[in-house]
Amino acid sequence: MSTWLRLLPMELDSIGEPDIIEPDFTMAKDERIIGTMSNTIQRLFTLGRLLEKDAKQYALDYQFCTDRTKKLELKAKAVEFQAKAQVVKQLMWIGLHDEMGLWDEAIGIRTGFKVVLTPPEDDNPESFFGRLFGGLL
Repeated sequence: MSTWLRLLPMELDSIGEPDIIEPDFTMAKDERIIGTMSNTIQRLFTLGRLLEKDAKQYALDYQFCTDRTKKLELKAKAVEFQAKAQVVKQLMWIGLHDEMGLWDEAIGIRTGFKVVLTPPEDDNPESFFGRLFGGLL
C-alpha cells in the first residue's frame, strides 16, 4: 500500500473544525434538502478542495518557472495532487451516497453543509455514473 493511502486517515483526522471548508454552491428551486453532511464527509470535501488548490498552485508555478528541471518537478506535483484530489472527491461522493442510502438518486451538496436531492438530468448510464462519482455538485 502506498504511503499516501496509509496516511490518508491521519490527514483527515488532522483537519480541525476551524479548517473545514463549507461548500459554496447555492440551492436551486427544484432541489430538496434531505440532510446534512457528516463530519467525515465535510473533512473529505475539505481535503479534496485543499488538494485541488495545491494542484492549481503547482500548475501555476509550472507555467512561470524558467528552470527546466524544476519545471518538470512542478508538473509532476500538479498531476499528483490533481489525481489525489479526484480520488478524495470520489470517496466523498461514495461516502455521501452510502450515508444517505441513496445510490439511485442524484444528490448534491450546498451552502450550510446541506445535502439535497437534485432532479435527474437524464437516465442514460453515463449521466448516472457522472452524478454518482462527483460529476454533479
